[in-house]
Amino acid sequence: MACEKQTADILRRLGVNGLYKGCDFITSGMSFIHENAASYTPVTKILYPEIARQYNTSTSCVEKNIRMVIETIWKYENNREIIDKIFDTRHSSRRPSNLQFLMSLYRHIESGEFMRQVYDMYKDSFVYTCPSNGRQCESCKEILYMALYHMYQ
Repeated sequence: MACEKQTADILRRLGVNGLYKGCDFITSGMSFIHENAASYTPVTKILYPEIARQYNTSTSCVEKNIRMVIETIWKYENNREIIDKIFDTRHSSRRPSNLQFLMSLYRHIESGEFMRQVYDMYKDSFVYTCPSNGRQCESCKEILYMALYHMYQ
Protein backbone atom coordinates (compact mmCIF):
# COMPACT_ATOMS: atom_id res chain seq x y z
CA MET A 1 0.00 0.00 0.00
CA ALA A 2 2.74 2.48 0.93
CA CYS A 3 4.67 1.67 -2.24
CA GLU A 4 1.57 2.31 -4.35
CA LYS A 5 0.88 5.66 -2.70
CA GLN A 6 4.49 6.77 -3.06
CA THR A 7 4.55 5.70 -6.71
CA ALA A 8 1.35 7.62 -7.48
CA ASP A 9 2.75 10.72 -5.72
CA ILE A 10 6.02 10.54 -7.63
CA LEU A 11 4.24 10.12 -10.96
CA ARG A 12 2.13 13.19 -10.18
CA ARG A 13 5.26 15.17 -9.35
CA LEU A 14 6.73 14.03 -12.66
CA GLY A 15 3.74 15.54 -14.45
CA VAL A 16 1.51 12.57 -15.26
CA ASN A 17 -1.82 11.86 -13.65
CA GLY A 18 -4.11 8.90 -13.19
CA LEU A 19 -5.77 9.49 -16.55
CA TYR A 20 -2.95 7.52 -18.17
CA LYS A 21 -3.55 3.76 -17.92
CA GLY A 22 0.20 3.39 -17.70
CA CYS A 23 0.19 5.11 -14.30
CA ASP A 24 -1.97 2.32 -12.89
CA PHE A 25 0.26 -0.26 -14.55
CA ILE A 26 3.42 1.34 -13.13
CA THR A 27 1.86 1.58 -9.66
CA SER A 28 0.86 -2.10 -9.76
CA GLY A 29 4.30 -2.98 -11.09
CA MET A 30 6.01 -1.18 -8.22
CA SER A 31 3.83 -3.03 -5.74
CA PHE A 32 4.66 -6.36 -7.39
CA ILE A 33 8.39 -5.59 -7.46
CA HIS A 34 8.25 -4.53 -3.80
CA GLU A 35 6.53 -7.78 -2.78
CA ASN A 36 8.99 -9.87 -4.81
CA ALA A 37 12.14 -7.83 -4.16
CA ALA A 38 14.13 -10.85 -3.05
CA SER A 39 14.09 -12.33 -6.53
CA TYR A 40 14.80 -10.96 -9.96
CA THR A 41 11.55 -10.15 -11.77
CA PRO A 42 11.78 -10.56 -15.55
CA VAL A 43 9.60 -7.80 -16.97
CA THR A 44 8.27 -9.52 -20.07
CA LYS A 45 7.93 -13.00 -18.59
CA ILE A 46 6.46 -12.25 -15.16
CA LEU A 47 5.74 -8.56 -14.50
CA TYR A 48 3.79 -7.62 -17.63
CA PRO A 49 1.65 -10.79 -17.55
CA GLU A 50 0.87 -10.19 -13.86
CA ILE A 51 -0.22 -6.60 -14.51
CA ALA A 52 -2.17 -7.67 -17.60
CA ARG A 53 -4.01 -10.28 -15.55
CA GLN A 54 -4.93 -7.70 -12.89
CA TYR A 55 -6.35 -5.30 -15.46
CA ASN A 56 -7.76 -7.91 -17.86
CA THR A 57 -5.67 -6.70 -20.79
CA SER A 58 -2.73 -7.87 -22.92
CA THR A 59 0.96 -7.71 -22.10
CA SER A 60 1.57 -5.59 -25.20
CA CYS A 61 -1.00 -3.09 -23.91
CA VAL A 62 0.81 -2.96 -20.55
CA GLU A 63 4.19 -2.42 -22.23
CA LYS A 64 2.85 0.26 -24.60
CA ASN A 65 1.05 2.22 -21.86
CA ILE A 66 4.07 2.21 -19.54
CA ARG A 67 6.23 3.41 -22.44
CA MET A 68 3.72 6.20 -23.16
CA VAL A 69 3.95 7.45 -19.56
CA ILE A 70 7.75 7.44 -19.75
CA GLU A 71 7.71 9.34 -23.04
CA THR A 72 5.30 11.90 -21.58
CA ILE A 73 7.52 12.43 -18.54
CA TRP A 74 10.59 12.87 -20.74
CA LYS A 75 8.89 15.47 -22.96
CA TYR A 76 8.39 18.01 -20.20
CA GLU A 77 11.54 19.99 -19.48
CA ASN A 78 10.12 21.50 -16.28
CA ASN A 79 10.50 18.06 -14.66
CA ARG A 80 14.22 17.88 -15.39
CA GLU A 81 15.36 18.37 -11.77
CA ILE A 82 13.13 15.58 -10.44
CA ILE A 83 14.01 13.32 -13.37
CA ASP A 84 17.72 13.86 -12.72
CA LYS A 85 17.31 12.96 -9.04
CA ILE A 86 15.37 9.78 -9.65
CA PHE A 87 16.88 8.50 -12.89
CA ASP A 88 20.42 9.95 -12.76
CA THR A 89 20.27 11.35 -16.29
CA ARG A 90 23.42 13.45 -15.98
CA HIS A 91 25.25 11.16 -18.37
CA SER A 92 22.44 10.62 -20.85
CA SER A 93 19.40 12.59 -21.92
CA ARG A 94 17.83 9.52 -23.56
CA ARG A 95 14.71 8.23 -21.96
CA PRO A 96 15.17 4.92 -20.17
CA SER A 97 13.67 1.61 -21.25
CA ASN A 98 10.63 0.43 -19.33
CA LEU A 99 12.80 -1.88 -17.22
CA GLN A 100 15.34 0.88 -16.46
CA PHE A 101 12.51 3.26 -15.54
CA LEU A 102 10.81 0.77 -13.23
CA MET A 103 14.03 -0.26 -11.50
CA SER A 104 15.20 3.35 -11.01
CA LEU A 105 11.82 4.32 -9.63
CA TYR A 106 11.86 1.33 -7.29
CA ARG A 107 15.38 2.13 -6.05
CA HIS A 108 14.31 5.74 -5.45
CA ILE A 109 11.35 4.68 -3.35
CA GLU A 110 13.32 2.07 -1.41
CA SER A 111 16.23 4.44 -0.72
CA GLY A 112 14.04 6.68 1.41
CA GLU A 113 14.92 9.63 -0.79
CA PHE A 114 11.24 10.10 -1.54
CA MET A 115 10.46 10.48 2.16
CA ARG A 116 13.20 13.10 2.54
CA GLN A 117 11.72 15.01 -0.40
CA VAL A 118 8.21 14.81 1.10
CA TYR A 119 9.60 16.06 4.40
CA ASP A 120 11.42 18.92 2.67
CA MET A 121 8.24 19.87 0.82
CA TYR A 122 6.05 19.98 3.93
CA LYS A 123 8.41 20.84 6.78
CA ASP A 124 7.74 24.58 6.56
CA SER A 125 3.97 24.13 6.71
CA PHE A 126 4.09 22.40 10.09
CA VAL A 127 4.90 24.00 13.39
CA TYR A 128 6.98 21.63 15.44
CA THR A 129 7.29 23.17 18.86
CA CYS A 130 8.66 21.24 21.74
CA PRO A 131 6.01 20.58 24.36
CA SER A 132 8.54 20.99 27.17
CA ASN A 133 9.98 24.40 26.27
CA GLY A 134 7.65 25.77 23.57
CA ARG A 135 10.46 26.28 21.03
CA GLN A 136 11.45 24.46 17.88
CA CYS A 137 13.93 21.67 18.46
CA GLU A 138 15.66 18.96 16.45
CA SER A 139 14.01 16.12 18.38
CA CYS A 140 10.54 17.44 17.55
CA LYS A 141 11.62 17.88 13.93
CA GLU A 142 12.58 14.20 13.88
CA ILE A 143 9.19 13.25 15.35
CA LEU A 144 7.55 15.23 12.54
CA TYR A 145 9.61 13.33 9.99
CA MET A 146 8.48 10.02 11.49
CA ALA A 147 4.84 11.16 11.44
CA LEU A 148 5.17 12.01 7.73
CA TYR A 149 6.82 8.66 7.16
CA HIS A 150 3.92 6.81 8.78
CA MET A 151 1.44 8.70 6.60
CA TYR A 152 2.86 6.67 3.71
CA GLN A 153 2.70 3.30 5.44
